[in-house]
Amino acid sequence: MKAAASFPKLLLVLALAVASAADFNALDGSVNSKADTKAPSALPPSIATAGGGHQFHLSLAGTATTNAKLVHYTLDWVTPADTTSSQLVYGTSADALTTRVDAKLAGVVDEGSGKSVACWSAVVQNLAAGTTIYYALASDVAAGKPNSFTVPSSSSFTWAVFGDLGAPLQKAASGVSLPALKSALETDKAYHGVLNIGDLAYELVGPNGKNYMEELESITSRVPMQTTVGNHEYQYGAAPDFAVQNYYRRFSGLTLGAGTLSGSSSNEFYSFNSGLIHFAFINTEVYGDEAFVALQADGKTWKVDDAARKATGAAQANWLAYDLSRVKRAETPYVIVCGHRPPFKTPGPLSASGNKFAKEIIPVMSKYQVDLYLAGHEHTYLHFEASTFEGYDVPPILISGSPGNNEFVREEADLKIKGFEWKTLIPKYGYGYLTATPESLRWQWGSAASDGSHNPKPAMWRLEDELTFPRRPSFAASVPEGKPVNPPGELSKVWAGSKKNGTGGGTGGGTGGGTGGSGGRDGSGDTLSTPSNSNSSQSSGPTPASSASSLFACQRRLCVGSAVLLAVLSWVHL
Repeated sequence: MKAAASFPKLLLVLALAVASAADFNALDGSVNSKADTKAPSALPPSIATAGGGHQFHLSLAGTATTNAKLVHYTLDWVTPADTTSSQLVYGTSADALTTRVDAKLAGVVDEGSGKSVACWSAVVQNLAAGTTIYYALASDVAAGKPNSFTVPSSSSFTWAVFGDLGAPLQKAASGVSLPALKSALETDKAYHGVLNIGDLAYELVGPNGKNYMEELESITSRVPMQTTVGNHEYQYGAAPDFAVQNYYRRFSGLTLGAGTLSGSSSNEFYSFNSGLIHFAFINTEVYGDEAFVALQADGKTWKVDDAARKATGAAQANWLAYDLSRVKRAETPYVIVCGHRPPFKTPGPLSASGNKFAKEIIPVMSKYQVDLYLAGHEHTYLHFEASTFEGYDVPPILISGSPGNNEFVREEADLKIKGFEWKTLIPKYGYGYLTATPESLRWQWGSAASDGSHNPKPAMWRLEDELTFPRRPSFAASVPEGKPVNPPGELSKVWAGSKKNGTGGGTGGGTGGGTGGSGGRDGSGDTLSTPSNSNSSQSSGPTPASSASSLFACQRRLCVGSAVLLAVLSWVHL
């Protein structure tokens, strides 16, 4: 009877033991890499995946030199500033991220409030059409489902096109088109990549830069975004803003990818093939009126440097001739040049004395029969038909510069266009779509806001203008000319550190001194240093996270065992 009377007490003891074990199991789940946790549904897609908050953004590096059917992508991301190494793991299955790449460090970017982030780049090579790639940082593999992107299986690749997009943090009209852009990708799969033609975030500094990259991450983690600089990168390029430096570091993947393959060694001007189109991006700020800042020989100081402007312009012009003279029009029948400034704002009209855009760029575009020139800078939508200048052919010009920023839509009276007559002007917020087919280039531009005021409301994309540019029936034979900045390189050599069947140790903590890897004309890494062999494999020993997980698992087993023993002793005592 005594034992029977004590039975409820025994049940209480057992319940407490089980509860204690459960609590310890929950505690283990906080460090156990296999914990089954669900991200809040309110978070955007990029945050609700493995390693959310890394500001992932893809770029298209180009096609493989040995097999044009295979393509290369690069990926940029950020980690806390004291991270000294970072690894990307990826594969064709979400459950088997079997390829590992040791990332290259570009440097540190200030995000305001005393916080900085380290900028990293890696490459994903030799991908066939239709391939889906799943990826994460090695340190984040178990934190949630990995991000993914799919290589388009059709040559009819559609690009969303805009420049001058402001960070939503600035409110008012800034980023007003972003909801439509996000919905178009998420719901309709309306495009396969983004052409972002300069003047990023207004400006790409401090909290603005952070907000801009985070807001775009749900797009750029899934499709490539190709960029170049605009006048706002240079206008805020020197201390204390360092917008140009931030651009080099945040988009160093373009330098190491498309810049390497195209021989420019730059993320300001470079080229790549996408389906039936050969794209060439250029830096129009060498023809602008903003102070041209450049990194000095000490690798730390940024200052106004007119000699650097002249040298960059000459190198770019030589490279563009080199690049366009070697395009295989049978494979990529369309050639499109993208630059932030339109020709009539370089910085003034083409007819202005000493205009180097007129002297260095227009003749090259004419000679190699460029099909379109895409620009931003003017905060509106404009279409100019093909024209001529001093006997040279000027391709049709499309300006898509009003996705929304803190300078609002520009009205006709404020445009001050000289030497060109627009065919279509639509002073509304929006962006365009460009698609190539074997027969023609198809262009659509639509509005994505309630109105063109200073306080518009986001709206679904609505078609406003539609154009077709037929494929040229034939092409003039071209003789290779010009010269690259550096001979085009092989990504397999630049990224010799890709490894199969290993997830590595992920990111580490701590700080170091010295300079960081490459990133356009900026090689400074501030307080970070690239490992002495950036492609060396990481230690195969246990990581802090795995060690902690093992420790907690062991402690949990001890806790459960102790609870059972306590229950037995209590029963005997009772």
